[in-house]
Amino acid sequence: MALKESLENLIASFIIFFDKPFATGDLVKVNAITGTVEKIGLRSTRIRTEQKTFVTVPNKQMVDSVLDNFSLRTQRRAELKLELASSNTPYLLQEFVERVRIILQREKVEQSSVTLSDLRLNRVVVDIEYYTAAIPIAEFNAIREAVNLELLQAAHTLGLTWPTE
Repeated sequence: MALKESLENLIASFIIFFDKPFATGDLVKVNAITGTVEKIGLRSTRIRTEQKTFVTVPNKQMVDSVLDNFSLRTQRRAELKLELASSNTPYLLQEFVERVRIILQREKVEQSSVTLSDLRLNRVVVDIEYYTAAIPIAEFNAIREAVNLELLQAAHTLGLTWPTE
């Protein structure tokens, strides 16, 4: 039985070597483990988690499980759902949506979508989604923060109200 597991892990290491689904230094998620690949061995792969722990994962599990390689992403995505009071006039809501579209016309944003997507009893929902290149997370978070602050400024300037509850 132990020989079987060793052979399975050895075969899996060859699959990793030839298919190259990840490499040392890649940020990956396999099962519930997310971290940076530090070493790929013949039997196992060692991952440094976001909590800075060191996890050893059998190569068979790395090959047989769904593996998400964040290092190979082509874009980063931000999503925001803003709920505004339905007492805001249609004109103000339309003006806000247009301002959001202008705010998202920035250098690092590659594509975006802004939609007044839902009407509810006492609120309207504005869905905002945008993508940047696969930039470092600190840069992406700086863009998100700047966009969020500009959205709040636009809502404040227009005098929009938020739902009460």
